[in-house]
Amino acid sequence: MKHEERQLLARHCAGDPDAFGALVACYRAPIYGYLVRRGVEREVRDDLFQEIFLRIHRAAASYREDAPLHPWLFTIVANTVRSHYRKIRVRRLVFAEASPTQRELASTEPDGREVALARETAARIEAGLARLPETQREAVLLCCVEKLSHAEVGRILGVPAGTVRTRLARGRAGLARLLAKQRSESETCE
Repeated sequence: MKHEERQLLARHCAGDPDAFGALVACYRAPIYGYLVRRGVEREVRDDLFQEIFLRIHRAAASYREDAPLHPWLFTIVANTVRSHYRKIRVRRLVFAEASPTQRELASTEPDGREVALARETAARIEAGLARLPETQREAVLLCCVEKLSHAEVGRILGVPAGTVRTRLARGRAGLARLLAKQRSESETCE
C-alpha cells in the first residue's frame, strides 16, 4: 500500500481530482489518532485535521516521490500540532487565561469485564502520556504508535536519531513509572 499512497500524492499533483480524497481517506485514522493522543481538544480536532491536509496540499509539489510518504506526512502533522500548541500558549500569556484543558475519554458502555479492563488501561496510558514532557510524548507517539524509525522521527522533530532514542527511552521509563504509580494507588483504594 505504501507505493500506492505515494502515487496518490503524485496523481494529485498531476491534477487527478480523486487522488487527494483517497489520500485523506488513507490517513484519516492515523492522523486523528495522533491528534487524540497528543491531547488536541475534541472541538478543535476537525479544524486542525483540515489545516493539516491544507498544508499537505500546499506542500505536495515539494514531496520527493522516492522518499517514504508516511514520515513526510507526519512531519507536517507534528509541526501543525506544535504550532497549534504554541498559539495556545501565546494566547494564554497574552490574555492571561489559566483554564486547564480537559481531556475527553471514550464513554461507551462496556460489554464485558475484558472490555472494561482494556478501557481502564487505555485511559491510564492516555493519562500517563499526557503527563510526559512534550518532547518525550512526541517521540513515544511517533516511534511506538506511528511506527516511524528513529531517523525518520529525528528528521520530523529536527533532532539527531540519538536524541530520539534518548527521548523515547525516557518517555517509556516515565510512562512505566506513572503507570506503576497509578496501579499501586488503585490497588490501595480497593
